[in-house]
Amino acid sequence: MLEDIKKALLIGVGSTAIAVEKAVEQVDKLVSHGKLTVSEGKKLTEELIQKKNTNLSTQDKETLEAVLLEMNVAQRQDIDELEEKVKELESKLENKSTDS
Repeated sequence: MLEDIKKALLIGVGSTAIAVEKAVEQVDKLVSHGKLTVSEGKKLTEELIQKKNTNLSTQDKETLEAVLLEMNVAQRQDIDELEEKVKELESKLENKSTDS
């Protein structure tokens, strides 16, 4: 199970990393052809990396949620609802035992 989750996350990370790498290469080409200054290229590269990091955490979360849903793993809301039902049943049992 853990291996499946790792594989799914690594696929997402890998595809994003490749896209950013290609974008950085294009920025470098623009700088070398004089269409961007070195400082503009550096700033654009930093923005791309920052955006990649933000997207990765969102993408990682979405991928993990999808894998967990597919694996039919209980979510926090499910557990909270079950805990509430258990408390209600315990209360009913307690009331019945005091009534007897």
